[in-house]
Amino acid sequence: MDPQITWHSMLAAWTRGDWLEVIDLAEALLEWLDKDGFPPKTVAAPELGAQWHRVVTGAAAKFALAHATAVLEHPDGVPTIVAFTLTCAHCNSEGPTTYTLAKRNGWKGIQYSPTEMSENFLGVCPTCQAEDD
Repeated sequence: MDPQITWHSMLAAWTRGDWLEVIDLAEALLEWLDKDGFPPKTVAAPELGAQWHRVVTGAAAKFALAHATAVLEHPDGVPTIVAFTLTCAHCNSEGPTTYTLAKRNGWKGIQYSPTEMSENFLGVCPTCQAEDD
């Protein structure tokens, strides 16, 4: 296994929201590190040393594994291990503070979006849905 390629692939899978791939790659990295394999370079900065990259890789892989698993275990793909902050993907208005309330208020297409700047979930608000109809 090439840990550098696996690292970059895990980051790309996270960005795409390909949670099964995130799990596979995070597990591969953790197994590699457990067998004392050399770590990937995690940041494009002056050399920080192998121990730095090992710790960062392990922490990131465990984080990614937990989040991807939580997304896949929830019937609606809503991990409960993160704060629920919702924004409309069309008009950028803020949504209710819970998934249950958002569904009750008519929000649709709610998806976990961990790569956004200020919210964890994107959906379509009732107002934008009415305009689309």
